[in-house]
Amino acid sequence: MKEIQEILSLAIPQPAMSDQLQLAEQDSVSVPDCLDFTLQRFTYDKPLPVEDVAMVIYQPAKRGQSAAIELRYCVAGSKYCKNPTCTDQLCSEGKKEACNDRVPSVDLITVRFQPAFIQSLQKGTTTFSLFENQSRKPFVKTIQPCTKSKSVLETMVHHDYEGILKNIFLQSRALDLLLYSSDQFMQNDTDERYGCRFLTHLEDREKIENARGILLEQLDSPITIRDLARRVAMNECYLKKGFKAMYGTTIYDYFQKERMEKAKGLLYEKGMSVSEVAMLMGYSCISHFSTAFKKHTGLKPCELLLR
Repeated sequence: MKEIQEILSLAIPQPAMSDQLQLAEQDSVSVPDCLDFTLQRFTYDKPLPVEDVAMVIYQPAKRGQSAAIELRYCVAGSKYCKNPTCTDQLCSEGKKEACNDRVPSVDLITVRFQPAFIQSLQKGTTTFSLFENQSRKPFVKTIQPCTKSKSVLETMVHHDYEGILKNIFLQSRALDLLLYSSDQFMQNDTDERYGCRFLTHLEDREKIENARGILLEQLDSPITIRDLARRVAMNECYLKKGFKAMYGTTIYDYFQKERMEKAKGLLYEKGMSVSEVAMLMGYSCISHFSTAFKKHTGLKPCELLLR
């Protein structure tokens, strides 16, 4: 359950929104001596912003056990029909737009390669190792699924194979995912490629998630990194490095982005005045707010109101 909440917190920025999800379908397949595949599809009725996200989790070999690799994906699925007489395939073949019973979904897909299978892939490779000379270091890497990966995921969700053919199909598709994701997490820079070693511990990742939650809860009241680190009981250096590894930006830039997005909504959707929004966002000087807003949106607050 923690694994689900962990990736959902990345895909759905506002934690309360994930409560709208309703489990509609789940599947679990174990391909002997190869991999374990799980699918959980959630549907929702109200609009829900979902960001496609993936996690690559690597555990190195230890005490006679081979290395293990796990790929987790959370993607916004196609709209599926609630009518039992109307299949997903039927909707996807041109009648989806005309189907009044279709609902949006979120697909959570996990592929865990069994250690023995990873070992078999690396046999006989003397000039190249999947993780080169750093294979003794565990890591967790958050990436954005590429177009090719999302296409593969769609075929893994929708296929007509059963029995041994299903196992063969899932194995081939899973290898495609491993290939495409490796293009993203295997870069020339060692630190970027393997991320922060301490992030392999769920407890540390939860602390950084809590820090992000605190930032989102008090967008109108800036907090220092020192106070933020104290509140989540984490070293400042680890917090800054781990935050950037998990969310791809610094704490300050993330806070400013979310802050200006909220301000944008208050101005454009709520129709509030510039001075009112500046005050609500914790700015004592309207000109400072205007400068920060333009840096993020490219427009002055007053220019947005005129649109």
